[in-house]
Amino acid sequence: MAIKILQLVLMVFIGLGGVIKIIKPTFQIEHWSLYQYPMWFMTVTGIMEIMASLALILGYWNRYYALIGCSIIIVLMLGAIYTHIIRVRQALAMAIPSTLCLLLAIIIFVRNY
Repeated sequence: MAIKILQLVLMVFIGLGGVIKIIKPTFQIEHWSLYQYPMWFMTVTGIMEIMASLALILGYWNRYYALIGCSIIIVLMLGAIYTHIIRVRQALAMAIPSTLCLLLAIIIFVRNY
């Protein structure tokens, strides 16, 4: 039961992040400009986050969807951690949300495998 709660938390967090990237509020555009990635990549990242979130929802009924969603999140969060720490050289604290999502995705992946 606890793993399903963690799955729900990850689904909501990643899904909201994806929606924010797609609607592109000013603060997100400012963040993305710091990362020096093209703006179209923010839309692609947002779509991937929403797809991963939907896969986590379907993962309640079919564990293979949870594995797919977690796989997408793992790749995205590794990219986010790389961006914060190496590409932009931000403080390690900036990578904490990405790291937590990465760890949750790994835990959920392992529990569903």
